[in-house]
Amino acid sequence: MHLHYKKIIMDNDTITQIANELFNSEKTRVPILPITDTYPDLTLEEAYKIQLASIDIRKLSGQRVIGKKVGLTNTAVQKVRGILEPDYGHIMDTHIGRQDIPLKMSELMISPAIEAEIAFILKKELKGPGMTCAAVLDAIGGIMPAFEIVERRCFPLSKTIQDSICDNAACGKVIFGNKLTTKFDIDFRTIGLLIEKNGVPIDMSCSASVLGSPVESIVWLVNKLATFGEKLHENEVIITGSIGLMHEVKAGDIFYAHFGEGLGSVKVCFAN
Repeated sequence: MHLHYKKIIMDNDTITQIANELFNSEKTRVPILPITDTYPDLTLEEAYKIQLASIDIRKLSGQRVIGKKVGLTNTAVQKVRGILEPDYGHIMDTHIGRQDIPLKMSELMISPAIEAEIAFILKKELKGPGMTCAAVLDAIGGIMPAFEIVERRCFPLSKTIQDSICDNAACGKVIFGNKLTTKFDIDFRTIGLLIEKNGVPIDMSCSASVLGSPVESIVWLVNKLATFGEKLHENEVIITGSIGLMHEVKAGDIFYAHFGEGLGSVKVCFAN
């Protein structure tokens, strides 16, 4: 099914205003109302324009884009929410955390959650339209296990894809495992995942839950970026969507994600 987009009617001043509100919300950790509460007819194009404007503001503040994230990749979740496609956001250098340093709940937005994902590091650029799995596989330089901490700048939480897009696809912190796999001959559809919380297994899944394969997630992203005249660059890191479920977090929690095919594990812990 193809999406038929409405003509953009939101003016640039309004787009910039909303982008600034989202940027300030992250700095102060004070959420704002969902954008669609005020603009219920917000289009996907307008939402991406707001996101891109907010990324420009981040760059002016000194932040750097180091990669992209793809969200809403679980087809079952898409069906429940009435969503026809994933969304994407930008990973900034300020989003990167470390396994050995606890994340402080006091420095996160309201109601953070955690997802386990596979991160791909590119050894060459990828540009659409017409991207294929073969081209993506040829461009992969390495793979790492990753956790994404989902943070929303909007509250109460909205279920619309437009609000997610405006909010940089709810990208919060990203934690990478210590193992970089550069030589691989694996089926990306069948990578197993086990998530442990405080030493107890809570989630088991496999990578096919991400659009059938995380590689397909990158194919979608490259072709989507092409509609904005953008591409993926050499050395960018792409997190391709949650393999397992999204899990709530609280102070004192310790999460591990163990990936099959020898990809290794990733850890994150939370403090007050």
